[in-house]
Amino acid sequence: MSNSDVGIKELMKSLGIVGESEAIIDVFKKVTTIAPSDSIVMLYGESGVGKELFAEAIHKLSKRYRGPFVKINCAAIPETLLESELFGHEKGSFTGATKRKLGLFELANSGSLFLDEIGEIPPLTQVKLLRVIEEKKIVRVGGIEYIPIDTRLILATNRDLFHEVKKGTFREDLFFRINVVSIFIPPLRDRKEDIIPLLYHFVDLFSKRENKKILKIEDEYIEFLMNYPFPGNIRELSNFVERGVILSEDGILRLETIHEYALHIPYMLNKVDKVENLIHSEDDYISEKDRLLKFLTMFNFNITKTASALGIHRNTLMRKMKKYKIQKTYSDNTATNSK
Repeated sequence: MSNSDVGIKELMKSLGIVGESEAIIDVFKKVTTIAPSDSIVMLYGESGVGKELFAEAIHKLSKRYRGPFVKINCAAIPETLLESELFGHEKGSFTGATKRKLGLFELANSGSLFLDEIGEIPPLTQVKLLRVIEEKKIVRVGGIEYIPIDTRLILATNRDLFHEVKKGTFREDLFFRINVVSIFIPPLRDRKEDIIPLLYHFVDLFSKRENKKILKIEDEYIEFLMNYPFPGNIRELSNFVERGVILSEDGILRLETIHEYALHIPYMLNKVDKVENLIHSEDDYISEKDRLLKFLTMFNFNITKTASALGIHRNTLMRKMKKYKIQKTYSDNTATNSK
């Protein structure tokens, strides 16, 4: 290992990024190269790969590090409220607007604004976002005053935005405006060298939080992790370890603590390729509906688990189910396909 790689690993560690693989080191090297610039950065990668952590690293390594780092998951905010969250609103601009509210662009002044799941922004808001990027000014909802902003944008998506442009769901002009510098963060299954360092990182984290000592990790537990496809990526690994630490009564991390649904995934899918084909298929309207139904069936129509496996927010999954008339009950366990 070169001295430069040792230095990179130390810097990664100081920023909370854990990994030993050549792939993740290469990603971080790119982060250190682009961080000093003020250009828009686009982070691509599946849900759970750590895009927010890299976004914050870019901010901390930039000349704006003394300014605020403000973040929002665009998929988690209802369409009717997203503009108000981003641009703010004036008192009386809509029902419930009892006082003026500053938007995230204003709150992130002199710092960085991280927009996660940028592909979920509705068309009208895309138009307004493009205008803000080009003019560096915002107008609060219900207002008329143009307010200058000084904010660096860091964006992230788990979608293929170029494909979304071809489908007509994402504006071409906005795509080319934000796709200045892009970084792809590979899924955990493609960088298995990072599984063990991450495992011990989370064991340390959760054992301290739970005031427990984990003295041993079963060989079967490690073997399972090394062969598991991790559709939920690092977030899913974190969940596994957290659950294992909580359930451990004798200081041993055991395979039996892994969620039952996860133990069946390798057998249900046979190959990781099958998951990738289901998630990333570029087929038409009918095949997307079919893909959603396959995943819903795989996870017994549990919305949270299905969304995690697809790499999308649960709100996004529910919107798609509504679009394709796939109905679910309030139990979050069953669904029906309306013909």
